[in-house]
Amino acid sequence: MTEPTPSRPNAPAEAVGRAIQRLAAARLGRGFVPLALLFLMGVAQLVRETGGLVLALGAPLSAGAMLVYALRVVEQAFGRPSRPWMPLAGAAAVVPLGFGLWVMGWAGLRALALGGGPITLATAAVLTVLGLWVLRAWLKILELHSLAETMTLGLPPAGKGGR
Repeated sequence: MTEPTPSRPNAPAEAVGRAIQRLAAARLGRGFVPLALLFLMGVAQLVRETGGLVLALGAPLSAGAMLVYALRVVEQAFGRPSRPWMPLAGAAAVVPLGFGLWVMGWAGLRALALGGGPITLATAAVLTVLGLWVLRAWLKILELHSLAETMTLGLPPAGKGGR
C-alpha cells in the first residue's frame, strides 16, 4: 500500500520543526514523571509537617522551566522570530539543573551518607534516583536544543506561522 502524498510538500524548516516538536513532547513526557513523583513526595512531607517545601515547589517550577525551554527550542526550530519571553526561558534553564542536583546531592546522597533507619535510607535512595532521573531528562532537553540548532542551520524559515 502506498502512502498518500500531501497536496503541498512540507518545507524543510517545517518538517524539521515538526520532528523537533514531536521529540520535545516525548522528552518532556518522560521528564515529568520524576518531577510528579517528587512533587507528591513533597506534598506528603508537608502534610506530615516534616518539611518538603523545596520538593513541593521545586518540582512544578522545574517542570514549568523545562516546558518553556522546550517551547523556545520548538519555536526556533520552526524559524519563528524571537519573542520577549524567550530570553527568560533561556535563563530559567538553571532551575531544573539546580533542582535535580539538590534532590540528588543534598536530599539523596547526603541523607544516605548520614544514615538512619531503613525508611530514611530507602527514601534517600529513592530521592537520589529521582534526582538523577530529573538531571537525565534535563540533559535530553538540552540535547534536543543542540539537535534543533544543527538541523536548522542554513534552512530558510517555515512559511507564515510555521504551520
